[in-house]
Amino acid sequence: MADDLPAWLTYKPGDQLEKPVDTNITGTIPQWVTGTLYRNGSGMFKVGETTVKHLFDGLAVLHKFTIKDGKVQYQNKLLDTETLGKCLKANRLVIGQFATAAYPDPCKSIFARFFSYFSREMTDNTAVNIVPHGDMLLAFTESSNINIVNPETLTRKGSIPLGHIVAVHIATAHPHMDFDGTMYNLATSFNQKQAYSIVKVPPKERGGDNPFTRASLVSTIPSRWKVNIGYNHSFGMSENYFVVLEQTLVANLLKLSVMNIWGAAFETCMDNYPEEKSLIHLTRRSDGETITTQYNADSFFCFHFINCYEEDRHLVIDLCAFDSGEAVRDLYLHSITQKEPKWENAKVRRYVLPLDVAKAESGKNLVTLSDTSATAVKQPDGSIFCTPDYITGDSSKAVLMELPRINYAYNTKKYRYVYGTEFLTDKAKLTKLDLKTKTCVHWQSEDQDQPGEPVFIARPEGTEEDDGVILSPVFPMKPDLKAFLLVLDGKTFKELARAETPPGVKMPITFHGSFIP
Repeated sequence: MADDLPAWLTYKPGDQLEKPVDTNITGTIPQWVTGTLYRNGSGMFKVGETTVKHLFDGLAVLHKFTIKDGKVQYQNKLLDTETLGKCLKANRLVIGQFATAAYPDPCKSIFARFFSYFSREMTDNTAVNIVPHGDMLLAFTESSNINIVNPETLTRKGSIPLGHIVAVHIATAHPHMDFDGTMYNLATSFNQKQAYSIVKVPPKERGGDNPFTRASLVSTIPSRWKVNIGYNHSFGMSENYFVVLEQTLVANLLKLSVMNIWGAAFETCMDNYPEEKSLIHLTRRSDGETITTQYNADSFFCFHFINCYEEDRHLVIDLCAFDSGEAVRDLYLHSITQKEPKWENAKVRRYVLPLDVAKAESGKNLVTLSDTSATAVKQPDGSIFCTPDYITGDSSKAVLMELPRINYAYNTKKYRYVYGTEFLTDKAKLTKLDLKTKTCVHWQSEDQDQPGEPVFIARPEGTEEDDGVILSPVFPMKPDLKAFLLVLDGKTFKELARAETPPGVKMPITFHGSFIP
């Protein structure tokens, strides 16, 4: 990777804001919007002479937007992980990331690297999401390491080695929260019985013990392959089921076993099998049992589920999907910084799984819901082959969207609205998709600014699903423009206000985050 990174990828330790700064407000933020928006993402892409290779590999930068009385203060800081400390001390990347291997120690021979395999470190660079659980604020990535963050200072106040508590090796950065405060997440184990597992973390009681010490596995689904395990970035949850997508982009366990010896990164151990089917596994939440019916579809790739719900003995699954797992490789920095990057945003898809299929007739579409074109046809072997509904027409007319969010009060329930972004393109915009009318409205900057994940905040007295505001951090692609927090009306999708950072303040890219009232 060349050293001439574009301005939006050049954040460095000296750009941190140790104390919050006031922003310049244009427009009016509703008085009821009071709280803090926390954001997380890859922020620093160069350490010494090491430039990381992939958008997922930057060192974590946390962001904090404090909103009160129509005003906003902004702060960002590099998360002080062990990975960051070791890298800064060595002035190079010394712990491998998703697609960037650790810079080889010139003092180590290949034999030393072989023996270091048995004591290899897993990154604690939790640069993907930041989520509250009780009175804890947690930073996640796709390893089994979770960092506990001080919500006032944005510093690390502890860590949770999930893999030392339950038998898993990696987990997603997108846990689900049940309405009783229980956290669920999807984790993966790499061993002789490689599998996907649902991890349950009890509610956090204020002042009580760390609930992760009582974490447990409530369901385990074996991989279909002997030496591969599907890659997962998120999973689905409905009222009665967990939904696990077994993707055809896989991690090869044989390659992983020698990764450190040859100085390779995790991504180089991944293989794509587009000729295989994507499998959709359902597990009952009541007892952890996996449904024996095999649901499958033509191969596709998904970073983000949107929502899942049950209706008339059907399970509806909405997600953002790519045609191929090669989308992961389109996020290499050398690709996304080209004048014409390969990256294309995902398309919103809906799959509908009929739940009563034991006595169903083969060769017939079993989906009976009237508002969808999705199909599910029973095959002679008893499996159910599913095709998607693209909501707004065929695939060529599908809504392009990533980083989707909903009014989370409607998680696991039938819902109407999805908010997302089409990003890393010169047509970057925010989108509100109405699943009932199958129409969209958009917000788009005139300056090719890149809007981030849109977080929906419900109005306290609101009774309708879209009664609230959208908060989205917008970062500039050009060095002479300022970053800002965008505030949109949840109903009309019109701009209400923006909180612009002061001159000289850098706001690097963010992936995901949470609003805490």
